Amino acid sequence: MGLFGDLLGGLEAQAGHAALYEQIGSLIAQSGGVNGLLQQFQQQGLGHLVAGNTGGATVTPISADQIIQVIGPDKVAALAAKVGLTEPQVADGISRMLPLVISHLTANGTASTGTNPLEAEAFNLLKSKLFGG
Repeated sequence: MGLFGDLLGGLEAQAGHAALYEQIGSLIAQSGGVNGLLQQFQQQGLGHLVAGNTGGATVTPISADQIIQVIGPDKVAALAAKVGLTEPQVADGISRMLPLVISHLTANGTASTGTNPLEAEAFNLLKSKLFGG
C-alpha cells in the first residue's frame, strides 16, 4: 500500500488526502508554525504529543479525539467541507498525518516560529514524497 496508504489507512480518496495535507500546512501556518501549534496542544494539556514528534523522533500517536480537542469541532467541520471528507475522516487523517509532518519539519530538533521558508520547503518535500509530483 505504500507509506501514505499505511499512514492513512481508512481515508479513501487520493484527492481528499492531498487536499487534507494542504489544509494541515495551512493549519500549521495559521497557528504560527510548529511552535504555535505546540502551544495550542500545551493549552489543552497535550503538549507532550507534539513535543514527542519533534527532532525526527519516533512518531508519537495523536488520536482523532485529541485533534478535535485542540483545534475544535468547528475547525474540523470547516476542513471537512473544504476537502470533501467527513468530519471523522478529517480528524482521523490529521491525527495520522500531523505526527509525521511535525517530525519531518523538526528533523534538526527545533521548531520554527511563525512562517519559515525552510519549513514550507520541508513541507512541500514531504508532500512530494507522499503524493508524487
